[in-house]
Amino acid sequence: MSSIGNIFRQTNPYENFVKQLVQIESQTKLKLQAQKGVQNEKKTALGAVSSAISKFVSKIDELKNDTTRPFHPLAATSSNKDTVNIETTSTQNRTGTYGITINRLATNDIVLSEIMDGTDTNLSAFGSGSIEITIGEQTETISVETTFEDDQGVVQQKTNSQILEAFSKNIEDAFGDKARANRFNVSGDNVQFSMQSLNSGFENRIQFENATGALAELTNTSTRATPAEELNALFSIDGVNFERSTNVVDDAVEGLTITLNQATGERELLTVNRDINKARRNVTEFVSAFNEMNKTIRDRTFLDAENDRRGALQDNRSIRNLTIGLRQTGLLPMEGVAEGEAARLSDIGISFRNDGTMFIDDEELLTEMLTERPDELARLFTDENSTVSQMKTEAEAFVKRGTGIIATIESGFDQRISRLDARIAAQDRFLERYEEEQRNRFNQLQAIIDQGDRQFAQIMSFRNLMGF
Repeated sequence: MSSIGNIFRQTNPYENFVKQLVQIESQTKLKLQAQKGVQNEKKTALGAVSSAISKFVSKIDELKNDTTRPFHPLAATSSNKDTVNIETTSTQNRTGTYGITINRLATNDIVLSEIMDGTDTNLSAFGSGSIEITIGEQTETISVETTFEDDQGVVQQKTNSQILEAFSKNIEDAFGDKARANRFNVSGDNVQFSMQSLNSGFENRIQFENATGALAELTNTSTRATPAEELNALFSIDGVNFERSTNVVDDAVEGLTITLNQATGERELLTVNRDINKARRNVTEFVSAFNEMNKTIRDRTFLDAENDRRGALQDNRSIRNLTIGLRQTGLLPMEGVAEGEAARLSDIGISFRNDGTMFIDDEELLTEMLTERPDELARLFTDENSTVSQMKTEAEAFVKRGTGIIATIESGFDQRISRLDARIAAQDRFLERYEEEQRNRFNQLQAIIDQGDRQFAQIMSFRNLMGF
């Protein structure tokens, strides 16, 4: 059912006038909302700028990290990847060539039972049993029942297949990711038990002890796919013999991880050289990070007076001038550098265009620095007094959490938005009262008109009665 107010709005001839008056009075609110929109746009633009600056700072931090050796990276290669793979880690700090001969790979221990008739019950004749199994540092006692009660309560002997199935399940439940056990259907009714350690090497071999009943009979006649003493990998590097329980070896040569793939008995070469391409990528990523920051700032601080267009942060001078300041810093020489050594970015082949873009203008010079003078190049990025370190300091001043320039600017936006929200809320309250007041006035006007109409009707009726 419609409320009285709704009925009035549907029938009151002055309702459109009320709406028009309220719309006129709403201009202040609309202006405030537009101002809030501008502040939100500025805040969004500031967030994009902050993100780009932070990425630039993070990239410099990566290049200043000595543990990753960004300007002295090493790459390892194998003369035969089908036989052996190699890769370097952050602790590898020298080049070299190593000769490796793989004589045996590390393998997983596999225990196999005899093949037996799965429908037979000969294992049950030995009675229920238990066994202690050790793999690595874990020891578990596994038990298996050889009889069961049928639906009529009669004790029945389990078949060989049922015993092997129960034994396999109990092993996997106990050892989880350390062992796998299965009962295989070999052919016809013939079955065979198989247990495999899931980690290679002698230290992860399968050990049986204190077996009783059917499990003693089963394991006493079992065989191994590989003798326990041959489970470890055997290889030599530059004449030094190694034995390991795994085929992924990271402790033979410091800083190298070697993966053994085939035991050929043939000598292969492992070579560690400087990775110039990776070092170059580190430099180009620095250039890209700067250019992304430069573009983000320019896109949000531009001024196109001819077409009356401007970026959201065009009136923020500190943001607008950041990349200009960084470019000027990038052109300065580093103090304390000996004559003839790289002192500025231009000395390693990096320059700036008029629009602030950083670029590599001398590829040959950069290659020379990466190849022949990497320490000088690295110093421009890592030394605390270097050009790049100064650029980092200037950029960090903008993005420091809570105290940075951007945090201060953002706080100002937040305060303005908060004040605008309060003024908009006040306008909402004012417009609500104003609309009600106007509606009441028109109600009163309508009431006066209605009263006048009634009085006029009474006069006309009286005139008619009097014969006028």
